[in-house]
Amino acid sequence: MYTPNEIELAHTLANALDDQKSLAFYLTCAKKYPKDFLLSTLTHVATLPDHSVRTTRARLFTNIVTKSVFNTHDHTWD
Repeated sequence: MYTPNEIELAHTLANALDDQKSLAFYLTCAKKYPKDFLLSTLTHVATLPDHSVRTTRARLFTNIVTKSVFNTHDHTWD
């Protein structure tokens, strides 16, 4: 089950990236990753110039998040 904060964060991500169809993915992210990491990644992706984004901002966000240090077995951030 998701907390109200996780649901709010997931909706924020989906709305900012204009990707409501992937809300389930953003809910998973909100539960799995630190809020500060997700928001800083969102800010980074949203502020890139259009010519720097080859696909969509949502796909770029997904790529950055899924390849982050939080998905390795190196838990040095703990």
